[in-house]
Amino acid sequence: MALVPSSAPASPLFGVAFVRKSFVIPSDAFARADATHWTLDLRRYVPPGVPYGDVRDVCLFIPDGNVLDAHSALALYVQAGTSAWEYRGCVSNVSPSEVFPLQWPQLADGSLPECAQIGVSIEPLAEVAGKEQIVLGSKEEFARRVAMDLFRYMESFQAATQVSQEHMVVPMNVLDRWFNKFQTKFRLDPNFLTRQKEQS
Repeated sequence: MALVPSSAPASPLFGVAFVRKSFVIPSDAFARADATHWTLDLRRYVPPGVPYGDVRDVCLFIPDGNVLDAHSALALYVQAGTSAWEYRGCVSNVSPSEVFPLQWPQLADGSLPECAQIGVSIEPLAEVAGKEQIVLGSKEEFARRVAMDLFRYMESFQAATQVSQEHMVVPMNVLDRWFNKFQTKFRLDPNFLTRQKEQS
């Protein structure tokens, strides 16, 4: 599990860029914990006056000339305050760059801790593949919850009409009305769906 550097020794091993919030940050700017782990404190790279919670996406990439060995990947993690490290995604030789949502861990009251950092590590592809399956499952669950939210909204129009259980009568602009409502709730609280109790 190692990076195979290019012939130019000064070339960074990897780089990140906080989408719309930073220039490229090379691996040299990270604190190196050991041969395969790096961390970056956001307080050093978030523009003055900008809460780190406004930093929503990060691009992780392997620079041209550097490659991982065929059985490894670079995994990205986030941590806020004293939270555990949470996996967000990975890049490899097959897919050398990607943009990931950061989704910072929150406190019990929904607020963000005072500080946050990202971590990058070199890991076996087999281990990362298992984490990717968990991420995929989370996305599928989120899509299911969005669909359920739309269904519940459409269902609310049925109280005023008496129709069979096999059909639903809704206003022509129901999707626009639902999306506007959904967008407002999502902007106020991006995690409102994941905190809802399971609905059947």
